[in-house]
Amino acid sequence: MSDGLGELVRSLHEEQPEIEALACMVAGSGEAIKLVIDGLTFPVDTYRYNCNRLIVEVAASHPELVYPYWRNLAGLLESSNTYHRCSAINVLPHLIPADGGEMFDRTFERYFELLDDESVIPPCYIARNCPTIASHLPQALQRIIDKLLSIDATHHEPGRKDLIKADIILALDRLYDRVENKSEVLRFVEDQLECSSPKTRKTARAFLKQHS
Repeated sequence: MSDGLGELVRSLHEEQPEIEALACMVAGSGEAIKLVIDGLTFPVDTYRYNCNRLIVEVAASHPELVYPYWRNLAGLLESSNTYHRCSAINVLPHLIPADGGEMFDRTFERYFELLDDESVIPPCYIARNCPTIASHLPQALQRIIDKLLSIDATHHEPGRKDLIKADIILALDRLYDRVENKSEVLRFVEDQLECSSPKTRKTARAFLKQHS
């Protein structure tokens, strides 16, 4: 292993590495990018978490450098490990500009099926990434809205759905100006004023204050 890669590995094991500085280092090396992508399934939590943060940073600024690993990343959507699935959820939206959305469009349904994941974590990350997806694929905006508003059709217990809806409302807030059918979004948010989650109720009130 070269000195540069060794330094990268050591940094990724740190609790609070300088992700932006590491992104500059990684962007100049295909070998380093592969090392970080391989690290998304590493068994040490700190290292894996930092690899996730780093590859998202690189993908956001240089999607073409990470795009060759699309199939590897999309394959993580099928992982039995929640954190591996979340890594794919967080990275894939940033790769859309690399091919104009062709591969993401093929993956769209599988990606959003994870709103009905066994864990509440992937649905929350999906919601958080929807503004990025919509910014790169504006023609998919209504499809994205439809998926978010269908959260009540998932298997999650009511209390867990209410938790997920906080992130959904935050996503809808960022998308709202571009939404054609604003009434359906307003109805969804208004329905959360009496939900079981204090965070979601607060988020709904803030949304309605801003947009009503």
